Amino acid sequence: MKIHRFFVQEGLGEKEQISLSNPELLHQMSKVFRFTLGDKVILFDGTGGEKVCEISLLTKKEAEFVVKENREGLASPAQKITMYLSLIKKDNFEWVLQKGTELGVARFVPVISERSEKKDINMERARKIVVEATEQSGWTSVPEIVEPISLLLLIEKFNVSLQNIVAFHTEGMAFKKSLVADKKAIDVLIGPEGGFSDKEITLFKSKNIPIYSLGKQTLRAETAGVAIASLFLL
Repeated sequence: MKIHRFFVQEGLGEKEQISLSNPELLHQMSKVFRFTLGDKVILFDGTGGEKVCEISLLTKKEAEFVVKENREGLASPAQKITMYLSLIKKDNFEWVLQKGTELGVARFVPVISERSEKKDINMERARKIVVEATEQSGWTSVPEIVEPISLLLLIEKFNVSLQNIVAFHTEGMAFKKSLVADKKAIDVLIGPEGGFSDKEITLFKSKNIPIYSLGKQTLRAETAGVAIASLFLL
């Protein structure tokens, strides 16, 4: 039987008995999953390992667990992928966060590019999405997600590590994973609906940022995001 996994903010360390009081977590366990004493859950705090625990107390205000097994978590992908994803429609952007997390993306940076229709996101909701996707998928490290940043500011003023950054655009050269197979960390730029503007493409070229294409077909921004993550991580 599947054992449900839960991310907790509190550091678990080497504890053999754990006490938690997060109201949202307690509600989820008691009301959503209807756990009872003796049921098992998996707790992890994002540091790499996870604990198989047995519930010894569950009330509206507190839950206590006895650790039954300490084990290694799912190994992180060989390549650390940071996805610089241009802001797109809310539901589509959140879908990429969810699926990208499931695939193993390590970090998300929402980008405001020239053709972005949206300029901000609900960060609290975004973080909740990546936490839930981490719980579901088996990873033990929750992806980082940061506040949106302008694409021009990102490249020109923050001096992104340009030796690791690649952009995807329909007019780029054909992508082959062998081109970046030697890189342990890769920063991937993905455009919004309508793709990157001519000004942005010119900027990429002036900074010697490689521009790749997934093919001649036109992909929706969210499809491109998940397809690119899959190419790198599966």
